[in-house]
Amino acid sequence: MPSKKSGNNASDRSDSSSRRSFLRLAGGAFATVPVAVATQGKGRAETRTAYKIREGTPDETTVYEIDSGKPGPTGVVVGGLHGIEEAGYISANDVTEWSIDQGNLVVIPEANQVAIKNDTYSNDNGNLNRKFPPGEEPTTPLAREIWKVVRDSDPDIVLSLHSSKGIYRSNVGPNGVGQAIYPTIAHGAKEDAVMTAQYMNQYHLDQSLPDHYRFRRGNLIDADRSLLTHKVAGDLHEVGFIVEVTRYGTTLDLRVRWTLNIIRHLLRRHGINRVYR
Repeated sequence: MPSKKSGNNASDRSDSSSRRSFLRLAGGAFATVPVAVATQGKGRAETRTAYKIREGTPDETTVYEIDSGKPGPTGVVVGGLHGIEEAGYISANDVTEWSIDQGNLVVIPEANQVAIKNDTYSNDNGNLNRKFPPGEEPTTPLAREIWKVVRDSDPDIVLSLHSSKGIYRSNVGPNGVGQAIYPTIAHGAKEDAVMTAQYMNQYHLDQSLPDHYRFRRGNLIDADRSLLTHKVAGDLHEVGFIVEVTRYGTTLDLRVRWTLNIIRHLLRRHGINRVYR
């Protein structure tokens, strides 16, 4: 889809050691200096920066920006809104180390530091992903800072990364919303979700898994709830997605791989391609 800015089966508790092996601290990799990159014989600079929001508070967390050095779309990736959903923040930490072919990536990998450190769903102010009422100011200081990052990035696409204890519209296992990609009502987002689900089912879903693990498009996000992606839909009118993989009968490693491939495919559909140096 063309961008408006375009230029030319283990338990979750047993996964704690795996989680640590996946985490990327990445502090040293994000000096505010350009990195020389060669593209089709012409030199350009990729700039990678990092800064803190809510600095000096328990909420303090890092925002990473990757500027490809070439005009193009902007993507925003947010992980860790819920502390027990490790696949989201591990995947987002991985994205902070990506290089891209054009445009910019803005990543908040560990949005809810208190919940992540405590291994809880919520922080002391409740469910962080219920603090973003469309048409109003976010209702906590952390939510306001996160929203400022998203809004000021002027994004073409926003991804909010999650995992669920169950599977969307399935009578297998606990109730949940996993194995689905939920698009905003912005033009093209529904098709992006459908195509990405098809891509995942064809190329990244082990054929030995039962059919209830197949990905699908979730319900449309139309700004009727106080979630971050609903605010993207209602206030920015931009393409956004809630990405939900399931924790039911899956390993952390598998959930991370699924999430990363969904991120890569959705960004690619908006003109941001990961490149390997």
